[in-house]
Amino acid sequence: MRPSSVPAAADRPSARPRTRGRTLALIAIVCAALNLRLVVTSLSPLLATVGEEFGFTAVVVGVFGTLPLIAFAVFGLVTPAIMRRLGPEATAALSMLLTGAGQVVRSFAPDTGTLLVLTGIALTGAALGNVVLPPLIKQYFPDRLAALSTVQMVAIHAGALFPPLVAVPLAETMGWRFALGAWSVLALAAALLWALQGRRVRRDAPAVAASGRRSGAVPADGAGPEDAAGAGPARPIWRVGTAWRMALLFGMVTWNVFTLFTWLPALLTGAGHSPAAAGAMVSLMVGSSLLFGLVAPTLTLRAVNTFPIVALGLTGYAVGYLGVAAAPQLAPLWVVCLGLGTSLFVVTMTMINARSTTARGSAALSGFVQGAGSGIALGGPLLFGLLRELTGGWTASYALVAGGSLAVAFVVAHVERTPWTIEAAAAAAGGRPG
Repeated sequence: MRPSSVPAAADRPSARPRTRGRTLALIAIVCAALNLRLVVTSLSPLLATVGEEFGFTAVVVGVFGTLPLIAFAVFGLVTPAIMRRLGPEATAALSMLLTGAGQVVRSFAPDTGTLLVLTGIALTGAALGNVVLPPLIKQYFPDRLAALSTVQMVAIHAGALFPPLVAVPLAETMGWRFALGAWSVLALAAALLWALQGRRVRRDAPAVAASGRRSGAVPADGAGPEDAAGAGPARPIWRVGTAWRMALLFGMVTWNVFTLFTWLPALLTGAGHSPAAAGAMVSLMVGSSLLFGLVAPTLTLRAVNTFPIVALGLTGYAVGYLGVAAAPQLAPLWVVCLGLGTSLFVVTMTMINARSTTARGSAALSGFVQGAGSGIALGGPLLFGLLRELTGGWTASYALVAGGSLAVAFVVAHVERTPWTIEAAAAAAGGRPG
């Protein structure tokens, strides 16, 4: 027997929070979200160019594709603890500082190993940001979850869309090192904004806490007492079946997202497209995902049954993969289909807030789903390239890496189709997973 749920209705607040401090928070959320995929998509179109200079193979390209997932897996699981120690605003500032610093220094990398390590530093920051942003949205905008989830999604996609579009032309003009390092300005600006927001919260905390005690209200903007975020799940998140199912679904979606970010340029250049055209196709995929994703947060938050939404995205993936394999000359059509599938990332991220009722519940679920899910997805990009090396063709890669993951995601999406909240699942009687 499943626990009772509290279906999330988009933009329906139980108590409307004060607006003070939310403008800066909104700007900081947008700036941080711009950087969450930029670290990956600014490098992937340049891997062929960098590979010629450093002399690495397809397996190393797969390692670069797997590196984000390693960072997201490790730091997805530990970010909630960092947030409890530093606070969410300081964690967001740290994440952007690491991202910006990593992007700057990796542009000076002298060899493959150094480039991997420095890219890992930048990805560590992006991993922290991935986890901390959903609970920050829950904390500052509990009355605008659908709207802010859409804003975050647009910013993430914008940060993923433009770098591959301009990376190759910029590298041809200024060199690949400049094309990598120039994007660090966005991350460093986001770090400054979150530092300013954290300073404001610390400055206003005593007054807000006193105001809350006088009125009996619980602050909703994160500038108040410790219990402002809510009690969170009643038992460890790893003991809740809903969390594991969401992590597996997130993992299968992420598996394909990063496989495509890593390998789509190589697949298209191998089929006769130019490197610049292949980079433009990555941007088209991201842009298509952005268009489909504009309605995804609202649909997800309002859905009584999320399976049709996920099934539609999985169908887009399947059609896109088949098209790229069978008729690569029609790449724009298939890339749009892949963009529909990639928009599932927005759906799974929105589920984190849709299936939690408190900021602490959102933080716990965000960390676990992104950490465990990214761990599940680790094999995608590396296995895709390894099978290519072993078989001399892409057939096994398409069949096992793409087809197998889509089949698993379809089954999990059907099982986890009803939006039970993580707090309700954790509080289920008898201690059994919810």
